Amino acid sequence: MTIQELLVRFPEIPADLHHEEILSRFADVFGKPLSIAQKPSACSTEHDAANHYYMKLVNPMGIYRLGLMKRELLLSQLGELVEKQQADPNFAETLVPSGVAASEVRGPGCG
Repeated sequence: MTIQELLVRFPEIPADLHHEEILSRFADVFGKPLSIAQKPSACSTEHDAANHYYMKLVNPMGIYRLGLMKRELLLSQLGELVEKQQADPNFAETLVPSGVAASEVRGPGCG
């Protein structure tokens, strides 16, 4: 996945990160899981693999956007994720717990 594809897919990524080299590397090494990552519904009762990828890979950037995480910490975390994935091509699979739902399950009355 290119950085441009990442930014189109996840417009919630703050603009001040768009030109960070680590974000470009992040998009490149996590292309496959990012291509299926999906933000879970607020009323989810069970998460699928796409939800877990979103929460582990994209959600920290949303937390930063809200001002709840320092920029340096986020960039460090992104760097650590990239290093782990480059060292072990199966690392992304560890981000999804075993026995995960086949598809997201939403609670009663959830539209």
